[in-house]
Amino acid sequence: MIVDDELDLLESVAWLLETEGFRVSTHDDPRQAVAAICDGLSPDLVMLDYRMPWLNGSQTLKEMRDCGLTAPAVLVSAMASLAAESTADGFDESLSKPFELDQMVRLMRRLLPGARGPGTGMA
Repeated sequence: MIVDDELDLLESVAWLLETEGFRVSTHDDPRQAVAAICDGLSPDLVMLDYRMPWLNGSQTLKEMRDCGLTAPAVLVSAMASLAAESTADGFDESLSKPFELDQMVRLMRRLLPGARGPGTGMA
């Protein structure tokens, strides 16, 4: 699952991940992403932008965890200072914007050990 309020980035990253064989769920509103988790969506990994309207990435992750999310979570932000704080907020990793596709795919494959080949893993 990818949650980011920047539609162009959201669509581009989703498309690129799909070409790498990942199944992707996207949300541009963190409240809808939380609702999807609370309604039973169970992604293998969650990528959350930090700066979003309504809920920031940390708040979104907390609400998702409260609904039972156990999947790894990656904080995505252009604010480098947040990387050090991300683990304190429950994130497993952080990714700084802008990032390279291969950097993101390597990170996802590391966090999703079973996602080695095409068509595996749901982000």
